[in-house]
Amino acid sequence: MYTVSVGEGDVAETPTVLVADSVAERRRQLGLALYEGGYEVINAVNGEEALRFTAGLNPTLTMVHTGLEAMEPLDLHQRLTATGLSVPPFLILFDDAAQLPEEPPEGVVFFLSSVGLAPERLLQQVRLLLLARDIGGELGDGIDTLYGDLTRISIGDLLRVLQKYVITGHVSLSVGPDTGIWLREGSVIDAHWGGVKGRKAFNRVASLRGGGFVISLEEGAAERSIDTDLTSLVSDAVDEKFQLDELFRDLPSLKSRLEVRMGEGFFALEFTAVERQILMATQKVKNFAELIDIVPATDLEVIQGVLSLTEQGVLSFKIPENRVQVVTDSTADLLPALARRLNISVVPLSVLFESQVFKDGIDLQPDEFYGRLTQAPKLPTTSPPSIGEFLETYRRLVAMGDIISIHISSKLSDTAKRAIDAVERGAEELQRVREQGALDRQPVIRVVDSWQTTVGLGLQVVLAARMVEHGLSLDEVVRRLEDQRQRYHLLFSVNTLEYLQKGGRIGKAQAFLGTLLGIKPILGLRDGEVVPLDRVRGGRNVQPKLVELFKERVDASQPVFVAVGHATAPKWAGRLRSAIGESFQVVEMFEGEIGPVVGTHVGPGTVGACLFQPTADELEFLRPIG
Repeated sequence: MYTVSVGEGDVAETPTVLVADSVAERRRQLGLALYEGGYEVINAVNGEEALRFTAGLNPTLTMVHTGLEAMEPLDLHQRLTATGLSVPPFLILFDDAAQLPEEPPEGVVFFLSSVGLAPERLLQQVRLLLLARDIGGELGDGIDTLYGDLTRISIGDLLRVLQKYVITGHVSLSVGPDTGIWLREGSVIDAHWGGVKGRKAFNRVASLRGGGFVISLEEGAAERSIDTDLTSLVSDAVDEKFQLDELFRDLPSLKSRLEVRMGEGFFALEFTAVERQILMATQKVKNFAELIDIVPATDLEVIQGVLSLTEQGVLSFKIPENRVQVVTDSTADLLPALARRLNISVVPLSVLFESQVFKDGIDLQPDEFYGRLTQAPKLPTTSPPSIGEFLETYRRLVAMGDIISIHISSKLSDTAKRAIDAVERGAEELQRVREQGALDRQPVIRVVDSWQTTVGLGLQVVLAARMVEHGLSLDEVVRRLEDQRQRYHLLFSVNTLEYLQKGGRIGKAQAFLGTLLGIKPILGLRDGEVVPLDRVRGGRNVQPKLVELFKERVDASQPVFVAVGHATAPKWAGRLRSAIGESFQVVEMFEGEIGPVVGTHVGPGTVGACLFQPTADELEFLRPIG
C-alpha cells in the first residue's frame, strides 16, 4: 500500500484507489502513477482480495483489469452490488474490445482500453472520472471527455473543481461554436469567445448561465494569456456582469451605429487609452456590438469609455429606424446569452406543480424542473402566457418598430392564440405607444405558428432574427417562415416510456413491455403534431437511427443548420452532435435543454435534434453577419 503524507494545511482525507490486477508489473506502474498524483493506492492480486478490500475499505474508486484471477470484473461488480453496500465508481481496464459486453451498463461501470495507455494519461482520466462523480456529469466512452450542464453548476464552481482535480484540458461551451476556457494543471491560462481572447473572453464566459459544456483532456496549443488566481478571476467577472447588467438597461440596441462628432473643441480634449481605441475602431465597425468585440479592453471598460465619449459629445448613437423586433416564447429553449445577442424577446409560459406556479426559464430552470418531475406524484401542467404578459412585451417593443412573434405549434399549445388575442385587444393602446415613439403609421404585429417546439422553434427563431439582421422586411420574413416551416425536421428519442404512459400516449402494458425490452421510441413533429416514427433497442442505437431518419428527410451533401436538444442528457446530446457533424454539411449547430412543455411528456434522458436545409439563395441571409 502506498501512502501520502499530509502536510500542514492539507486536506486530511486522501482519496483511495483500489487497483485489482493479477499482473505485478502493470499493477506497480498504475499504482506509482496514482501515488504520484496524490492518491492512496490499495493493491489486490485476485478477485477475492478485490471483493474483500472494496467491501471493507470503501475506496474512492475501484480499478480492475480483465483477466483478474478468480473473478471477472463484471462478476466482481455484481457481487459487490448484491452486498447492499455503497459501490464506488468502477473502472474496468481491458486489452481487447471483444472482452466487453454487447450493451455495457451506463453510468455505473466504466471501460478503458489499456493498450498503449501511459500512466500519466490514466491519472488524468481517473481525475476526470472522480470529477464527474462530484459534479454529476456524464463521461464519454474513452473517459477523456465529460459532458455537463451549467444549470447544475456555475462556471465559477466548475473551475474550482477543475482546479481541485488539477485538470489539464479544454472546457467548451454550447453558447457558441468557438467559446471556451483552456486549463493547465487546474489553472486557467486562456479563454476564447469567437474572435475575442484572454481576460475579455473569460469575463463573458464566466457570466454564462445555462447551456452545456464539454471538458476534454487535451493539451492544446493555447499560450498563457491569463495569469491571475482563480478567486480574483471569478470575482472580477461577476462584478463586471452586475455592472454591465445595470448599464445595458439604459443603452440602445447593440445593432445601433456609433458616429464620431468632431466639434470645435475636439482636438483640445484628452482621451484615455481605451477612448482612443474606441474612436479609431468606430470608423471600421458596422455597429455597437462589433465595436465592443474589436476593442481589446474588457467589455465593461469599452462600455464605460463609450458612455464617457457620449457625455463629452464626441460620440452619438444612430438607432436603426423601424427595425423589426423578434418575439418568441420560452418553449424555444433559447440560451439567454444567445437570445440577448440576437435581440430576441422571450415571453415565459407557466408551469404548475399542483398549487405551485413557476415561470419557465425565470424561476424554474430545466434542471430543477426535471428534479421536481421525477418526484411529483402526477404530471405538472403548463399554461400559455397571459394576454397581459404579451401586451407588456409588445408595449415595450412597438415604439421601436414592427414585431414578428413566433410561437410553439398551435396544435401543442394555445400560446399563439393568446398572442393574437393580445394584438387584437391591445390595438388602440399599442397605436398610442407607437405615436409616442414618433412613428406615425399603424403598428404591424404578425404572429407566426412555427409548427415546432423546443429546439426546433429555437432554431426557427434564430434564423428569423438573422433575416431581420440582413434587412428583410417584416412581410418578407413572415412569407419565408411560412414557406420554410415544413422543412424543419425535429426528431427525438425518449429514454423511458414512463412519461408517455403517464400522459396517456401509450398504455401501461405497452410501457412495461417496452421498458423490459429496452425499447427507445423515435418521435417527431409532423405538421405541428407529435407522431411516432420508429423504435430501436438499446440507447447506443438511438444516434445511428436518428441520423438514418434525418438522411431520409434532407440531402446530406448540402448545407444544414442544426439544433440539438436534450433533457438532462448532455452525454447523449454530445454523441448526437458528433454523429450529425460527421454525417452532414453543418453550417452552424446550436444546443438547448428541452424545457417543461415537451419535457413533461417525454421525461429526463430524452435527446433529439432539428435539421433545416436552406435553399442556395436562403443561405446567404441566414448566416451570421460579421
